[in-house]
Amino acid sequence: MTTQTSVHLIDLDRRAVTRVDGAGTPVAGHGFAVSALRLDRESVELIELVRCEVGAEMELLLRVRDDCVTLRRTTAIVAITPAEE
Repeated sequence: MTTQTSVHLIDLDRRAVTRVDGAGTPVAGHGFAVSALRLDRESVELIELVRCEVGAEMELLLRVRDDCVTLRRTTAIVAITPAEE
């Protein structure tokens, strides 16, 4: 998944997400700041993929910490590309 500020590698079989910050596709006229998030570039447990469609924000429920579930919302998705087998 490529957003305006990052790339999310989503493995539905393993129920895992890895966010690569700063690797997104900027959209002309939108100057989004790229935030560093906890566990960037590390695999995080995916609880639920709530929303995921091109042109919309992605919403994910993640297990970033052991004691709670985190709702993460992204900038708009600009491309969804299947991983190479």
